[in-house]
Amino acid sequence: GLLGDGGLLSTAGILGGSSGLLSRGGLLGNGGLLGGGGLLGVLGEGGLLGTVQGLTGLRIVELTLPRVSLRLLPGIGVHLNLYTRVALNAKSLLGLLDIAVEVNITSRVRLTMDGTGYPKLVTERCDTLLGGIKVRLLRGLLPVVDNLLASVLNRLLPNLLCPVVDVALGLVNDQLGLVNSLVPLGLLGSIQYTVSSLPLVTGQFLEVDLNTVVGQVAGGLVDYPLGKTEAVPTPPWVPMPPLPPMVDTSSSQLGLSVNFLSSVLSVLQKEGALDLDISTGMFPELPPLTTSTLGALVPAVFEAYPESHELLLKIAVPEAPVVTLKKNKGVIQLMATAEVMVIHPDDVQRSLCLLNINTSLLAQFSVEDNKLKIGVSLEKADVSLVSSSVGGFDVSLLEMLVDQIFDVAFLPAMNSVLGVGVPLPRLLNIDFTSADIDVMEVSAQAFPE
Repeated sequence: GLLGDGGLLSTAGILGGSSGLLSRGGLLGNGGLLGGGGLLGVLGEGGLLGTVQGLTGLRIVELTLPRVSLRLLPGIGVHLNLYTRVALNAKSLLGLLDIAVEVNITSRVRLTMDGTGYPKLVTERCDTLLGGIKVRLLRGLLPVVDNLLASVLNRLLPNLLCPVVDVALGLVNDQLGLVNSLVPLGLLGSIQYTVSSLPLVTGQFLEVDLNTVVGQVAGGLVDYPLGKTEAVPTPPWVPMPPLPPMVDTSSSQLGLSVNFLSSVLSVLQKEGALDLDISTGMFPELPPLTTSTLGALVPAVFEAYPESHELLLKIAVPEAPVVTLKKNKGVIQLMATAEVMVIHPDDVQRSLCLLNINTSLLAQFSVEDNKLKIGVSLEKADVSLVSSSVGGFDVSLLEMLVDQIFDVAFLPAMNSVLGVGVPLPRLLNIDFTSADIDVMEVSAQAFPE
């Protein structure tokens, strides 16, 4: 039968016997297509695979965009996995080889601090795993897939591909280096951010602690400067607590201390950016600033100046504002002085009265263009009389006018100064624009997420 002694698969059949298709003289024989003198002969001793040990000129000609995955290694740094497809050229004894190979690169990367205080990622180990190797000889004449070639490439490719990891880490290190930076605070000062210690690496997050030094354009430093400090009164230091749990929808979190916010306002106050002079007509929403307007509220003023004179109101902030952060609420305690000057003929100015105005301002926080913006509104104001050239009077008569001056003139001017924004630190090019913000009780922080 078909499978019997004389059939297809018998010793004398088409696949068997001395002249069968699979016999020594057939397809697999010495002279057959896949035999010693055939196609596999090229791959045998003295053939292509006998030359792969001597591959020369191996170079990468194309690298597809890698797929990168990261896993944090607690106390160490990062485990990096990179998958890509690589096209290479090499020379062999038989001519030019075109090689295509799939590569998985795994690398263990340690987070360190270099000698200048910059965080830095350093490769500790790099391994490559190859798969799907395809080789073309003489422009497609011979496709080859072979374990021996894989062994050779496994020995050669790490020297070519692991430097790719180092290049990628170099780009990341460039971004990490931007954290230590000196950035302008408008035209009035600057903020210096520096990494204070080796960042903490856990299985869930990477935490970087920063020192902030806020300085004036041509003056001393505020907050925690290095070296000798200018005698600048600073508010009591509030310790920085741990960050709260990060919500699942966030990939990054930034905590700002009350000390930092107070330092920024201190610089603005020392530079006089919060001071404001107001004359009649500057703000159409205000009543005319004249002795007649003031005399209608305070009879002693009308008695001293029966003829109307223009007034100049000089508002100054002699002390640094104090920031307090409560749950979902930021409060700025600001003490201002308001001196009322009477303008006499020939522009001679004489003081009419000096007021102390202790205010409580509500602060709202937002992030635009990666800058923290602070907006303030008046919660309450307490007015007291310091001195007067017309004798004592009941200052409560001026409270409504003072509130109106703050709402229409002083606070918009202050918001214009604060609207420049406080530049936030750059970490791995994270942009906190339009971030959600939490204000926390006593922990004294505003948290963009």
